[in-house]
Amino acid sequence: MLGFRSVFTTHCERNHLQPLVREQLDRWIAGPKGWDPSALHENRWATIGDNVRALLLQHEGQDGSTSTRVRIVETKPDGQWIIQLTVHSPNARERAAWAWIDIESPDPDSEDPRSRPRLAGTPRFLAPMLEIIDAWDGAARLTTRPIVIRGDEVDEVHRALIDTERRGVVFVAGNDDSLPSVPWTNRIANLTRFTIGMASCYVLDGAATQSLNDRLGQAHAVLPGRLRTYRSQVQPDSVVDGLRHRVLSAERIADDNEQPRLARVLASNAQLQALEQPLPASVARVHRMLERIADDMLVHRLGDISSKRPSLVPSQPQAAVETRESDRRQDDVSAQQGMLLDYLTIKVGIDDLTVDRIDEIVRLIEVGRSSQEAQKDIASRLAQLQAELDETQKAYHDVKWQLDDEQIENRDAVERLTRSAETERTLRHRLASMGQAEVAWTAQPSEADVSRPDSFGELLRWLPRLQQVVFTGDPDCAEELDSNDPLGAWASKTWDALLVLQDYAAAKADGRWDRDVHGFLENTPDGCHEWPTRRHARDESEAVRTNPAFWRKRVLPVPVSVIAAGEIFMGAHFKIAQFAMISPRMHYYDDTAQSGRIYVGYIGRHLPTGQTN
Repeated sequence: MLGFRSVFTTHCERNHLQPLVREQLDRWIAGPKGWDPSALHENRWATIGDNVRALLLQHEGQDGSTSTRVRIVETKPDGQWIIQLTVHSPNARERAAWAWIDIESPDPDSEDPRSRPRLAGTPRFLAPMLEIIDAWDGAARLTTRPIVIRGDEVDEVHRALIDTERRGVVFVAGNDDSLPSVPWTNRIANLTRFTIGMASCYVLDGAATQSLNDRLGQAHAVLPGRLRTYRSQVQPDSVVDGLRHRVLSAERIADDNEQPRLARVLASNAQLQALEQPLPASVARVHRMLERIADDMLVHRLGDISSKRPSLVPSQPQAAVETRESDRRQDDVSAQQGMLLDYLTIKVGIDDLTVDRIDEIVRLIEVGRSSQEAQKDIASRLAQLQAELDETQKAYHDVKWQLDDEQIENRDAVERLTRSAETERTLRHRLASMGQAEVAWTAQPSEADVSRPDSFGELLRWLPRLQQVVFTGDPDCAEELDSNDPLGAWASKTWDALLVLQDYAAAKADGRWDRDVHGFLENTPDGCHEWPTRRHARDESEAVRTNPAFWRKRVLPVPVSVIAAGEIFMGAHFKIAQFAMISPRMHYYDDTAQSGRIYVGYIGRHLPTGQTN
C-alpha cells in the first residue's frame, strides 16, 4: 500500500534536476543501504543487493523532454517495500521540472483489524535533495527547516495558502514578538521534523502575523504562540471552511511531554493529506507513459529469452576436440574428473560430450537464469498492479460505505437538532405564558457549557476538568482519530459522552441516581447531559465475549487500587460515530460503587469483532 508521497517542482534547477536527484539517490543506495548503484543500467532490471531488484527507465520525448524513473523493490520478511523516484524535465523553458517520490509498504496484518495502515517514514535521501534544490509545492516552498517571515514578506505565505495548485499542508506559526524568535523557531522545527518533503512551514514575526490575519479574517487567523495546519483549497471568505484548518494550542506546544506525540500527529496529518490528493495531470501523463514502457520491456524480454533458447542438437565431434580429449586421456585425467564427466553425461542424457555441446548447456543455463529473473520481475510487477487494483477497489468501497454512514449520521443529527429546537420553543412558550418572556428570550448557556474540544489532542488535555472520570487508555489511539475527523466532530461527541459519565458519577455520589449508566441514559435526571441509548452498549455481544482474540482487546488498564491485576474487561462502550472500519468507540469501566469514578480505558477506532475482521 502507498505509505509516502512527495511531489515537488523547480524552475531554478530545471536543467540540472535529474543529475542532482540521481546523485543523492546513488549516495543513499551505496551509503546506508550498502547496495550497488553501478549495477543500474538503462531500461533493464538489475540486482543491486541481497533480495533487492531495481529498474532504471530513461525516456526522451519527441518534444525534447526527458524522464527518468528508478524503481527499487526490496523483499523483506514482512513483504515488499517499493521505492519509486521519477524525475521529468520538460523542454519548454517556461515549464517547471518536477520530481515525484513514492514509497509502498506491505499491507497491515489482515488478521488483526486493529492494525493500522503503515505510513512510511520520509526517505533519507529526500532532505539532502531539498538542501540543494529550490523545491516548491505550488506557491509553497519545501525546505528542511521552517521559513522565517518578516512583516514585508507575508505576501509569500498568503500566496501559498490560497494557491489552488498546492497539494500538501502548510504549517504557519504566529507570534506577537513576546516569544523569542530563535527558540520559538527551533520548537516549531522540532514539531515538524517528520514532515520534510510533504509540507511547508512558515514562522511569522509579530508584524507578519497581524498582516496575514488582516487578509485572512478571523475564521482563518493564526494567533500568536499557536501553530495552524492549513489544508489545501483554503477559502478565506468562508467561515465554515475555517473549521478544516486545525489550530495547535500554545499550551500543547509549550508542553515538553507533548512534543514527541505532536510531531507524530503532524507527520501523520501531512502524510494523509499528501496521499489523498490526486497526482497533477502532467505527472499522471508521464507516469502512464513510463508504465507502458516498463510493461513492454518485460514482454519483449520474455520474447527475447524464448527466441534465444538453444537446443542440444547432436553435432559431429571435431578433430581438434578429439585430439584434445585424446591428449587429456594421455595426460592421465584424475579419477574425480572422470567421475564428474560421467555424471554430467548421465544427467544430460548425451553419449558424446563435445565442447560445442557443453557450450550449449552453459548457454541454456544462462537462459534459464535469465528466465527466472524475468519471471520474478514480472511477478513483482503483477503483484504491484494487483495491489494498486485492490487499493482502488477498497478506496471506492470505503468512500461508498463512508457516504452511507455520513448520511445516517447527518439524519440523526438533524433529528436531534429538530427535537432540541422544538423543546426550546416549547419551554420558551411556557415561560412566556408564566410572565417570564424576558428570561425565555435572553437566557443563554455559559461559554463553558457550549465549548467543545476541536481535536482529540485537545480533548485529552481537557480531561482533568472532569473530577470523576479518569482516562487510563493509550492517547495515541485517540489522537489517531484526528486524521479522519478534520472538523473535530468526533472529538466534540466524545466530550459529550464524557460529560454524561461525569454527570452520572456525580448523581451517584449525591444519591440522585442508583442505577447503571444505560438506565441513566433512558431516564436522564433534570440538568444532566443526555446521550441516545441506541448509541450506548451495556456490554459486548456473546460472540465478542467468547472469542479470546476479541475479548483480550477489551481488557484495558485501571489503577491497581481498583483491580489488583491493573486491567479489566470493558465491554460497556459509547458509539461515538459510524464511519466504515473506523467507527470510533469509547470503552469504560463503572467503578462508582467503589471508588466513585468512571475509568475510560479506550478511545479510538472500533475494536475487532467478527464483522470488522
